[in-house]
Amino acid sequence: SINEGLITPSKVQYVAKGFNYRRPGYEYSGKMKVLKSIISLNYLWNNVRVMGGAYGCNAYIFRSGNIYFTSYRDPNLTETLKVYEDVYKYIENFEADDYDMTKYILGTISTIDQPLVPRMIGEKSDSNYFSKLTYEDIQKERDEILSTNKQDIRAYSKLLKDVMNEKYLCVLGNDVKMNASKEMFNKLINVFE
Repeated sequence: SINEGLITPSKVQYVAKGFNYRRPGYEYSGKMKVLKSIISLNYLWNNVRVMGGAYGCNAYIFRSGNIYFTSYRDPNLTETLKVYEDVYKYIENFEADDYDMTKYILGTISTIDQPLVPRMIGEKSDSNYFSKLTYEDIQKERDEILSTNKQDIRAYSKLLKDVMNEKYLCVLGNDVKMNASKEMFNKLINVFE
C-alpha cells in the first residue's frame, strides 16, 4: 500500500483512510447506505468533529466497493485514525429503537429519492446507463434500505474491521504532526518546495 503524508504549512490535517470491501469478498447492499448515515451522523460526528475538534468529517460507501472516512480541518492525526479503526466496535454494539431506525432510513432514502428537474433526470439516466444500473437494481437498493434493522447494521462490524485493518491512508497536514507519526507513512512529501 502507498500511504502518503503530504506536508503543507498548515496547522490542521485532512485525514483519509479506506479500502475496497469487495477485495476481501464482501458484496454491496442498499443497507450500506443506512450504515453510512449512521457512521457519518453519529460516530464520526461525535468523535472526530465534536470531541476531536475537526471542522468536518464524513463516511463514504459506494456500490463499487470503495469505502473511506475523511476529516477536514482536523487538529488531530493519529487520534482520528484510531477513531476510524475503532468504528467496528461502535457498529458491533450499535443500539437503536424503531423510532431512531426509522429516522436513519428516512434520512437515507431522502438522499436517493428526491424531486428532480428534467435536466437532472437526464443526467441521472445517463449516469445509470453508463454505470449499467437498471431500474431493478435501483429498486432492490431501495427495498434493502427500507428493510434495514439494527441487526443488519451490527452485521457490518466485521467488514469495517477488515477494511480498517488495511493500511491505506492519505494525510495532508503540518510537518510536526506528520514527522511525529512518520512510521505510518511509506512516504512523506513536501507539497510546496
